[in-house]
Amino acid sequence: MKTRLASSLVAAACLLLSIGLSPASAATHPTPPWGKGPFKVLLEVNQNDPATWKVTISNLTTMEKVVGMDTAHAEVIAWGPGIHMLLKNSPVAKDIQSLSMYGVEFAACHQTMKALHISKSQLASGVTVVPGAIAEIVRRHNQGWTEIKE
Repeated sequence: MKTRLASSLVAAACLLLSIGLSPASAATHPTPPWGKGPFKVLLEVNQNDPATWKVTISNLTTMEKVVGMDTAHAEVIAWGPGIHMLLKNSPVAKDIQSLSMYGVEFAACHQTMKALHISKSQLASGVTVVPGAIAEIVRRHNQGWTEIKE
């Protein structure tokens, strides 16, 4: 926890310096430029493209470092061809497992799983199943989540 806090503080200091604020001036402006949060972000991926998923993983990692997962809640919902990246043997399976430990949620669409004959046992560690991607997206939207289509 101390390492995570130190990492978050270093990232915040780097961000402040990159936008022209010194840590001293940050003390007079306690609210970071991106706000205080809590932030709720839903990333929607429906592509079976490792490059797209690497961007998604990178965005989540950056969010964790800059904003901190104590003020950000992130969920990735995969449906259609994108669900293949949630499988145990996908190129991003280890990233999914790692980010899950920081509280990022990864959800697979049950409707897509049925259509593609994918069982829950084939999913990477840390992946949950939602009844339907569209219903989950609408539910999160109605709860005030920001949706980003990757």
